[in-house]
Amino acid sequence: MTAALGGTEGRMVQLVPLLRLRHLGDRVFDYLVPPELTDRIHVGSVVWAPFGRRSARAVVVAMADSVSRELAELRAIESTTDDAIPQELLALARAVSERYLSSYESCLRLVAPPLAARRRLGGKPARNTWVTRVPASTAEATVAKLTTKQAAVLDAIPPGGSGIGALCACVDVGRGVLRALAAKGVVELGVAPEGSSMRPERPIAEALPCVSGAAMPRLWPEQEQAVEQLVAAYEQPGSAQRLLWGVTGSGKTEVYLRLVSRVLEDGAGAILLVPEIALTPQMIARVRARFGDKVGVLHSGLAPGERVREYRRIARGDAPVVVGARSAVFAPLANVKLIVVDESHDTSYKQEEEPRYHALTVAQLRLGPSGGLLLEGSATPRAESVGQPEECVRLTRRAAGAVPECEVVDMRTQGGGQLLAPRCREALAETLRRGEQAIVLLNRRGYAGYVHCDLCGHVMMCSDCELSVTYHSRVGRLLCHHCGRTYAQPALCPACAGAPLTRAAPGTERLDRELRTLVPHEQVFRMDSDTLTSGTRVQALLRAFESSRPAVLVGTQMVAKGHDFADVTLVLVADADTGLYVPDFRAAERTFQLLTQVAGRAGRAERPGRVLVQTWNPGVPCIRMALLREEKAFYEQELESRRRLGYPPFADLVRLMTVAENGERAQVGAQYLVERLSAHFSGQELHGPARLPTLRGRARWHLVIAAGDGERARAIVKQAMTQLQEPYRRRGVTLLVDVDPQSFS
Repeated sequence: MTAALGGTEGRMVQLVPLLRLRHLGDRVFDYLVPPELTDRIHVGSVVWAPFGRRSARAVVVAMADSVSRELAELRAIESTTDDAIPQELLALARAVSERYLSSYESCLRLVAPPLAARRRLGGKPARNTWVTRVPASTAEATVAKLTTKQAAVLDAIPPGGSGIGALCACVDVGRGVLRALAAKGVVELGVAPEGSSMRPERPIAEALPCVSGAAMPRLWPEQEQAVEQLVAAYEQPGSAQRLLWGVTGSGKTEVYLRLVSRVLEDGAGAILLVPEIALTPQMIARVRARFGDKVGVLHSGLAPGERVREYRRIARGDAPVVVGARSAVFAPLANVKLIVVDESHDTSYKQEEEPRYHALTVAQLRLGPSGGLLLEGSATPRAESVGQPEECVRLTRRAAGAVPECEVVDMRTQGGGQLLAPRCREALAETLRRGEQAIVLLNRRGYAGYVHCDLCGHVMMCSDCELSVTYHSRVGRLLCHHCGRTYAQPALCPACAGAPLTRAAPGTERLDRELRTLVPHEQVFRMDSDTLTSGTRVQALLRAFESSRPAVLVGTQMVAKGHDFADVTLVLVADADTGLYVPDFRAAERTFQLLTQVAGRAGRAERPGRVLVQTWNPGVPCIRMALLREEKAFYEQELESRRRLGYPPFADLVRLMTVAENGERAQVGAQYLVERLSAHFSGQELHGPARLPTLRGRARWHLVIAAGDGERARAIVKQAMTQLQEPYRRRGVTLLVDVDPQSFS
């Protein structure tokens, strides 16, 4: 209850500032509520309050009955916003904080409403420039002389105009292009009309069908059975979790949509998570086509104004179906009864910065109190999910097309001086002669993964990261993929000066160049993070590829995610061994998943598909089983190996890392942690400490706890961190914790 403070008209609350502040932990701060705001502030309110020398956005977490300081010393809240965090999400933030040993403040940022606008001095929102077209008759002569970018921007301006920021994001250009258009007299820049949305009508990924009531396709028997099983799980009391394990192209999305329809009948809400929103426009299109304006979209690629608009639509209940990437699990949707995690094996569901949560676990926490169904969907599920067969629903055949024919290309006997073996070149040429499409996967970007000296063996390393640098031919420089630092490639080896450096471990840049010697340039489309720097470019490239015949799509693991192209009949894997020999117990599983997923892109319609996989190790079980589609045998072998070694799902992992500019201090900090924790964990549970490569000039050491009782392990680690964070900080050591780590680099 809120308690009035004697003799005053105000009330007092406790706030948590939504700032990335160091050394404050989970501290709360007392503030007075001005009389004029008394009726508008409650637990969950988002307010602006003075914090130090600036104003900070903060969340009201408690209505206080007593104060720790004199009343006269307390500062007052400046203003409140129109948004508030629902009680359910406040509780979820607290649960995530406890589960992942993260600060409550960092978890509150996950559930806080997005900022409506940047504030200027005096609390006034920033104004945006409004762009409108000059009538065609006035500027007809000038339009014919526009550059390609200028013409694209002009075509993207809707009849009523658009905000300049959203328009630039939509077409992926800088504001200078708009200024040039204004100078040529073909557009006008001015103030936005009152009430205008600072965006084109349907920008970027949202330019998709939005007509509800699309005809539902007829289910085939296996799909019908899957829907019946999952509806039964949804209708049972409490919460349930199921795995929809279906081969690529088996119609999992239609099963999701039937479940969403069932949930909407009950007046409840549903969240559909996808691994990367920019790579799965087809999912958003299908959901919108079925449910129309009931669908909200939340992800980091939205313009700020659009994100606010979607957030408020969802909070009001206008969009009971939410589609988004991992952060959409925190959508302000009331009465959530279904959460679908599509491609649940994907590592992008794990956030690698604080709070280091996994969206699947957060979904479990969210549905736990209220009940509902959590559904994982994948053709290559995580080994942790396969461990409970009674909770698994299978789809074993494709909805359209046949399973492609797979073939191993043994590079020990068929390799040559080129990246693609002769057999693969012949298959590609034949596919293109038929006017069809092909996908070529090489999960390594750049031109060469590293450069070395054949004479002395020296490898060029990043001076800040102790990791090899990658050669990129487009810029003609060596690049560190961890810190971004670039280097010129020396003419001779800097260690022995006896020979020039050799470029090894070819990447997508070199493969793209090789393909262009076989295929006309306009038929080759490259898809990796070097060429695609925004969601807009990803979708533009995918649309261009889909409309081209013949065509080749070459890239990293991006090309394996969620694409459905009817005319792709050939998939080539240039190097199946890329991710196999890394210090990670999930390496075999991820190789199996990647090969299975990319193979599933072929033959998804009437035309038969073919998959050729180049490897130097054709006998490796995960490669052989992926090509033979021996899923059951692979997971049985993988689970038995993990049981023997004490890895998930037979143990819970907690990773602790010490980071410091002084390497000796990082090492001593890690060793002290081991001494401190060894009283609580056995030698089979506590692994380390071990030194990691320096990153960005900072030394790193880590240790890993693999405990059968994860709750007990987290409690022990939490106590240790509470006691050690401040002493470590004073010594210049940062102590990090990662619960359920997905990476060990």
